[in-house]
Parts: sequence; C-alpha cells; structure tokens
Amino acid sequence: MPLSLLCQGCKSLLKELKTDLDRARKGKPPLKNADGKRRNLAPEAIEKKIAQTNVKIEKMERDMKTKEDLKTVALGTSKINYLDPRITVAWCKRHEVPIEKIFNKSLLAKFAWAMDVDPDFRF
Repeated sequence: MPLSLLCQGCKSLLKELKTDLDRARKGKPPLKNADGKRRNLAPEAIEKKIAQTNVKIEKMERDMKTKEDLKTVALGTSKINYLDPRITVAWCKRHEVPIEKIFNKSLLAKFAWAMDVDPDFRF
C-alpha cells in the first residue's frame, strides 16, 4: 500500500470530489447570443464546433476518470515529505519546466534553499 494513501480528512476530500464530478457531469448550458436567441451558422462552422465539442467531451471524460482513479491517493504528500526538493529542482532545470508548475507558493518558500541547485545534481 502506498505511503501517500489518505488517512485523515477522507470525508471532506470525498465530498469535494463528489461535487467536482457532479459539476463535470452536468456540463455547460448551450451557447446563445446575448439576446438569448440561437445563432445561425454555416454548416462548416457547425461541423467545426461539433468537432471541438467532441474533443472537449473526451478531455472531460479523461479528467473525470483520472480524478476518480486518484481519489484515494494524496499525490502531494510524497512530493513534500519523501522527495528531496533538490532532485525536483534539478529535474525542472534540466527539462526546462517552470518550478511553479511543480511547487505551489508555500512550497517554493519552504524549499527556497533548494532553488539554486545545479541542473546536473545527483543525490
């Protein structure tokens, strides 16, 4: 069993997950003009909109499945408690990934000491 399985606060996280999934399942209302009337579009434009909507639906379904699969795993726990931040910072520098994509503001402040590590750092 992974160390990062949730132990505390499962109920609140499950409530948040449930509301997120419900919101994703409901989707958005159909698009209308500002006056509330439907738009008349050319057939090519309609086909393009349908294709774009299908892509959005597929992405939402993937996101929902990922969220459902990972609902019992706290992904941030191992990043904070078990990984040396110098390794993460070196990896980000090596692969030109902004460190802000990996660490939030509080973790950036907590791990400020690790930010000037060399990209070739090896633990």
